[in-house]
Amino acid sequence: MDDTALESLVRDDIGGRALASVLAHAERGDGTLTYDAVSDAVDAETWGRLLSTGVLVAADGVFVVDDPPAVRDALADAGIEVGAATAQPAPTTDESAWRPVDKLAGAGAITLVAGYQVPAIKAAIVGPMDLVLGPLAGVLPFPLLVVVLATAVALVSTGFRRRFLDEDGMDAQREQMQRVREKLSTAKQRGDDAAVERLTERQQELMRDQLGTMKNNLRPIAWSMLITVPVFLWLSWFVMNPAGAIVTAAPVIPIADRIIWSARLVGPMQVWMVWYFVSSLVSNLFVKRTASRLFDQNPAQNPA
Repeated sequence: MDDTALESLVRDDIGGRALASVLAHAERGDGTLTYDAVSDAVDAETWGRLLSTGVLVAADGVFVVDDPPAVRDALADAGIEVGAATAQPAPTTDESAWRPVDKLAGAGAITLVAGYQVPAIKAAIVGPMDLVLGPLAGVLPFPLLVVVLATAVALVSTGFRRRFLDEDGMDAQREQMQRVREKLSTAKQRGDDAAVERLTERQQELMRDQLGTMKNNLRPIAWSMLITVPVFLWLSWFVMNPAGAIVTAAPVIPIADRIIWSARLVGPMQVWMVWYFVSSLVSNLFVKRTASRLFDQNPAQNPA
């Protein structure tokens, strides 16, 4: 590596930052890198300069920094910090992502779930829900009513998920974890203790990030339950309500012939529950695919 060329690189703002990004990426991994791994921080022309000056050396289909200590010293003399050059915004997937209104929604969801066991809470939920859904039940056949409600819940749930979660970021996080595992396995096989130590630390950082992501995944669930639980409670009341018994007359089911909606199939599972879960599963699949086709073609920045 030419010392003069190295000094020229670090004096150039673009070259210096590119070199810092390359060094940081190499040190986070097993000491090797590819252009695809740093293409978001290093343009093709600057990558070519790094190769032509000998700072990067090809090795078995990947690249390595020729003299990392010398490069780090040169960057330090130029006032460029390796960590700062590649720093990214801290992910908002930890508990701090839960705003006060989200926590309020979570508390409300827990209260609604208590309605399954507390008659007073169930009555307080069912009354207002019947004012809204009662007229609809008088117009639609019960099987179609369940499908409509399941689809509405699927639309709401998908909307909350797209609003609160960065699914592309989650996919990238999983891919990054897989790459680290593969590099760690390779480093262990060749007995590179320094790389194993660096990769183990990186793996632990990613695991902490994934734990934060799991916490953040509860946000759309909490909001969705504000709709899902009241709908399910109303349906359970409506099927058993004498006024709804006429509407929910026994359907004809293949093989089983005629059976009432409130009949138990397995344990506490009733016929209407099975129909709701099947409708919900199909609706969720349809809504998610439709949303992906509509919005992913024109992606907008996640406002959450």
